[in-house]
Amino acid sequence: MAVSRTSPRRTDTARRFLVVLSGLSRYDLLLALVPLGFVLALLVHVVAGVSMLTAVAGGAVIGLVVLVDALFVNPPTADPPRDSL
Repeated sequence: MAVSRTSPRRTDTARRFLVVLSGLSRYDLLLALVPLGFVLALLVHVVAGVSMLTAVAGGAVIGLVVLVDALFVNPPTADPPRDSL
């Protein structure tokens, strides 16, 4: 009897994750990157022994780059007005 290595429950969870992920906008993902930069900074502090001040400054730079990109480089645009016929 052949046994599947991938359980149906696991594939359902992966599909649900992809559905949720596909519903997120670019700006949702960018906003998620800001705290992830600080998590990365904490990991660098713990693993590499970098001072906390330097690690937090690095996390702030990541957040700053993300926000500058989201607000000034690729800002949100309003939908163009539609012609009503």
